[in-house]
Amino acid sequence: MHRAAIAAAVVAGSLALPATAAAHLRTGRVAVDYEATVAPLQPPVAQALAVRVYRADLALGLRVSDHHRVVVLGYTGEPFLRLGAGGTYASRSSLTAAGLGLVGPHSGTGWQLVSRAPRLIWHDARVRGLPAGVEHGRWAVPVLVDGSRSELSGGLTRVPRPPAWPWLALGALFAVAAAVLLTLRRPALLRPAATLLGWVSAIATVLIASGFAAAATASEGTWVEAANEVVFALVGVAFLVRGSRDTRALAGGALGLFALAVGLKNLPVLLHGVVLSALPADVARTAVAVAVSAGTAATVIGLVVFFDVLEHYEEPALLERHR
Repeated sequence: MHRAAIAAAVVAGSLALPATAAAHLRTGRVAVDYEATVAPLQPPVAQALAVRVYRADLALGLRVSDHHRVVVLGYTGEPFLRLGAGGTYASRSSLTAAGLGLVGPHSGTGWQLVSRAPRLIWHDARVRGLPAGVEHGRWAVPVLVDGSRSELSGGLTRVPRPPAWPWLALGALFAVAAAVLLTLRRPALLRPAATLLGWVSAIATVLIASGFAAAATASEGTWVEAANEVVFALVGVAFLVRGSRDTRALAGGALGLFALAVGLKNLPVLLHGVVLSALPADVARTAVAVAVSAGTAATVIGLVVFFDVLEHYEEPALLERHR
């Protein structure tokens, strides 16, 4: 009874975890707090299986080689997964399997087919975040490999968030430059500045979008968003290249506003230690900081140019009368 009560409590907690995945794990996240590792497997276990922990949400992935069988033990030591030549099966009597949604509650006895392939990805409560104040931890999942007891294990490290001062200094640099230009209020300076900031914003937008789209953890939604962002940036660049002086300045402002939105959406990269981008973490963070800083400056200067253009705009009919 005591073991059943413990199992029920653990299973109830596991129900709050994301659903089990059966294929490649994708996510729209851009940054997380943990870095997980897997301890090297020793022969003969190394020849029988491969294991990994997905960095996006600490899901556990297991793949079993041909001619081997692996049984994963649940939270109270009961067999709950069996992987081998016949595919992947979950135990109908396992509370762990029920809590993970692999079988229905009160499913009876025996094994239920989960996948015809000997591999599975699931969210195991033994591989999860660390308590507050704990920076390092160890995870372990017991298994039976061809009948012999073994263990899948590894480490978990809370990666500290990056310092804020570089991004604040970068933002201050753009803010001071924009303030000086706005104080002078010279059209000969404002228009080229808006155009230049538009270029910077466009480059930052393309870097951000391509970096997150190319990440191994990128979801289909991330790919669609990235494609839209790159297309919008390239359309804006076309106006920067081929437009008149006023058009280039206004396009720079529009690109800045768009970069600001993209940067704010990806702001978590400045607040978490692990960046889920194909770019190096510092490059991705710099691109986001530039998108926010240059985008804000371009937006403000672009608005000033816009109102200046409106103020000096004359209708074609009025121009004809003055001739």
